[in-house]
Parts: sequence; structure tokens; C-alpha cells
Amino acid sequence: MLDKNKKLINEDGFYEGSELKWGMDDVRNVLERFGIASTTSREDVERVLIASFQDNFRLMEAIDEAIVDTIEYMIEEGQLNTDEQ
Repeated sequence: MLDKNKKLINEDGFYEGSELKWGMDDVRNVLERFGIASTTSREDVERVLIASFQDNFRLMEAIDEAIVDTIEYMIEEGQLNTDEQ
């Protein structure tokens, strides 16, 4: 299991999982809910995608909360190896 996890972390220490990849099709799927997917320009779709991730405090906050939840769960289950244990 550890080897699999290491492959998801790049040399700079960043997670590179496939679930963090979002594309223009994802934006078009949301635009479809508004009934404007087929009439929205490629440039606008790109702008929506970029703006959704740049300086997005809500996204950063959600990821931070997920990290906290994971750490708490691992501590409770005795799965987190630390020098203090």
C-alpha cells in the first residue's frame, strides 16, 4: 500500500491523483444545467475553468477540512505513525 501512495506524490511533494483533474467537458456539463452549453464559446469555458481554481478560498478550505478529517480518523484508528506513539 505504501508504494502505491508514493506514486501519487510527485518529487515536489504534491498529490497527483486523477480525481483532481477537471476539464472543459466538466464545465460544459455544468453549463448544460443552465441550458447554455452549446452556445458558450470555448474561450468562456476556459475562463470559467481557470477562474474556478485560481485563488479559490472555498476549494482550499474544503481540502484543508478533508485533510483534518483524515488525520483525526487515522489517529482514532491508530493508523498514523508518529514519534509520539
